[in-house]
Amino acid sequence: MTIYHRTRALLFLTGLFILLFLISYLILPSNSVGDGLYKKANGILKEPEHTIDYIVIGDSEASTSISPMEIWNTYGYTGYNCGVPAQQLQDTYYLLERVLEKQSPKVVLLETNAFYRDFKYINALENTVEDTAKKLFPVYKYHNNWRYFHLYMLKNLRKSPNQGRVTVFKGFQYNTAVKPYQGGPYGKETDQIYQIGDQPLQYMNKIAELCRERGIELILYSSPSPKCWTYQKHNAALAFAKEKQLPYIDFNLMTDELHIDWAKDTRDEGDHINYYGGKKVSDYMGAYLKRHTHLQDHREEAAYSAWKEELKAYLAITKDH
Repeated sequence: MTIYHRTRALLFLTGLFILLFLISYLILPSNSVGDGLYKKANGILKEPEHTIDYIVIGDSEASTSISPMEIWNTYGYTGYNCGVPAQQLQDTYYLLERVLEKQSPKVVLLETNAFYRDFKYINALENTVEDTAKKLFPVYKYHNNWRYFHLYMLKNLRKSPNQGRVTVFKGFQYNTAVKPYQGGPYGKETDQIYQIGDQPLQYMNKIAELCRERGIELILYSSPSPKCWTYQKHNAALAFAKEKQLPYIDFNLMTDELHIDWAKDTRDEGDHINYYGGKKVSDYMGAYLKRHTHLQDHREEAAYSAWKEELKAYLAITKDH
């Protein structure tokens, strides 16, 4: 190879590294999307250290189902929803690792939909490369954040206020779009168990072990979702919860108790719940945390005044809903 070709190759690699780092900066977890504005912030990584009581992790079923501002308003617990659309469990695990560098939550709420999204590694070497790449380039770890950038921001730019616009509060996707689910009752009871893939199971175990090592209570839950959920999946999550001695809340078996109205509480015909459904799930989860954990009410503490200010903004948007 001539000096000329070596120089070109070196310049290309240098440019590629710079590009990856720049893109990584742009798509680190964001705090807010909506109103025609993409606010670049680091989400939970920008929260004051050791101020978050609980975090929510998982894919889009997580990000649309638990609203930390609803729970703060009623109980004064500080939470952050770290759900990312289409996130696989290895990404969930790496994100949790990073969050725990700056936060010390007492509770982790893990939504179960990602349990059933299998992924394969060719061999152990690829696994090692995967781990290294995620540490070097956040763009690799947070590649799904592009969904927040183009899908939600650009799709809703021309929508009038409160017509399906997405705004993110402490990670929760506030969205009032309504597309009813019309399929009727779902999830016929069975003893069959969905076979969880080896790789998801590996990271389910890693998440459970990480929480155990840090003294964090891990709670599994399944968001209402006629399109994603089956009774076989319920049995698989329940079996894992029993094996690890973890609480498991399946909201798909509680739709009557929650008063879920599938004509109003879903934004996409039963795949995800919208704000209306998310508020019902959040109300239940807040009450559950009060009954079963030892989280403290921070509403009268001066150090959490920023939460009071964000609540004002949240209530200003949600007051008519």
